[in-house]
Amino acid sequence: MNTRLNQSDFLPGNAVGQPKALTAYNYIRHAIITMKMEPGATISEKETCAELGVSRTPMREAVLRLAQEGLVNVVPSGGTFVNSISLRGVIEGHLIRSSLELRMVRLAARSHDAVRDRDFDLLMFLQGDAAKRQDYDQSFAVDNDFHRLICTMAGFPDVWQTIHNATGQLDRIRRFAIPRSGYFDEVEQEHRAIYEAISAGDADRAHDLMRRHLDDIAAVVEYVFADQPGLIVQEPGFDLSTLDVMLAPAAQ
Repeated sequence: MNTRLNQSDFLPGNAVGQPKALTAYNYIRHAIITMKMEPGATISEKETCAELGVSRTPMREAVLRLAQEGLVNVVPSGGTFVNSISLRGVIEGHLIRSSLELRMVRLAARSHDAVRDRDFDLLMFLQGDAAKRQDYDQSFAVDNDFHRLICTMAGFPDVWQTIHNATGQLDRIRRFAIPRSGYFDEVEQEHRAIYEAISAGDADRAHDLMRRHLDDIAAVVEYVFADQPGLIVQEPGFDLSTLDVMLAPAAQ
């Protein structure tokens, strides 16, 4: 299957001022995460270069980065294909994300600066607006921006990039599960509670709330398995009966 992308598939404004390789990377990654490019789809290098107005060199840099993240498979002389969603990749991404974010939220609570309250208020406004419009892509982007803000508040903004690079497979199922009932209200309430604990300087409570927030991923995986069997590839050696144990963030 050859899926051609359109500029409208990419969130507006993300490409402004970026290097061309990063623009191509974000453009394709967004399409993969949102399932506009489904598992098994062929990425047409020629068409994507034409759509973005970039040469093949930055395009190839973008594809190499996506391959390193496990999102695409490059077959020599055979093309570039979107990888299946790997259960192992989902779990690995969650382990990295939860380990780092649980540390970040403690640090954020210990070093809270009220100047960041405006950033949080803006994110909550955007989250509410996305919910009203049922804009799943915008809601997902704002969700990620909230977690990015916590890393910034903790004093380690680059940690978010580490999380981002490790969570491609995880992000695919997180985005897929957004339409499930109650998502918008749950996320807004949980984000508000976490930020209130950070603002109060209560590191233990912020950690506990973040742990519960991230613990929801087991339910997300089960939702995807039930809603679309076969979407996640289960590698040998994984026992689904212990999935909740593997995905539950460890207490720190």
